[in-house]
Amino acid sequence: MRHYIRIFRCTVCLSLAAISELRAQNTEVGLELGGYNYLGDIVRTYRIGNHSFGSRAFAREHINEGLSLRFSLGTGRVKGTDDQTFDVFSANRKAAFKAAFITSDLLFEYHFLDYRNEKIRQFWTPYLIFGLGVYNLWGQDHLSNDYTTSIRIRIPVGVGIKVRLNRRWTFGISTTVIKTNSDVIDNVSLLKPNVKNYKGGNPNNDDVMFFTGVSLSYTLYKIVCPR
Repeated sequence: MRHYIRIFRCTVCLSLAAISELRAQNTEVGLELGGYNYLGDIVRTYRIGNHSFGSRAFAREHINEGLSLRFSLGTGRVKGTDDQTFDVFSANRKAAFKAAFITSDLLFEYHFLDYRNEKIRQFWTPYLIFGLGVYNLWGQDHLSNDYTTSIRIRIPVGVGIKVRLNRRWTFGISTTVIKTNSDVIDNVSLLKPNVKNYKGGNPNNDDVMFFTGVSLSYTLYKIVCPR
């Protein structure tokens, strides 16, 4: 009798495994590596050489064929130095900073093509990124002053491309513009603008971050087997 019960259980497990093989699962985990950049009172033009390392671990849940929800935790760095050839303010101020931060984001990803469907040959898609996050940044300026933004809300918006390498692995590349809701990233706007000593910045414009990265994610397949 026990022998038949074992055969029955194995049959059930194999059937469930077969169903699972036919149905793509909805959860992915992955890692994203890339570079952060910054625009603000010190750096006012985008510089390729101004990137600093950043990384994010994430979990992605597919709501349907076109929409996914991603939760991520990450860390990064930004830096900047006055371009003294830009204008007379930069030449006299000679400001610089280096900062690090931690962040957590909740993002929606909208896919234009059904790249996860194994029954068709569409294995890639462009996609949009939008959502909300929080971050806490701390840094040091050229005068060795330590400062922090405290916890702030950030708003990432971006675009990317995903490629399904096989049924489990997905590669992605994306670039994101991040509204920081802060003018303290470079620690110059806390000082009042002064035409005489050129110390301050523009307190009316918030600083902006950029992140460009590559990601690799793994699709979790779950086989439910009765005990």
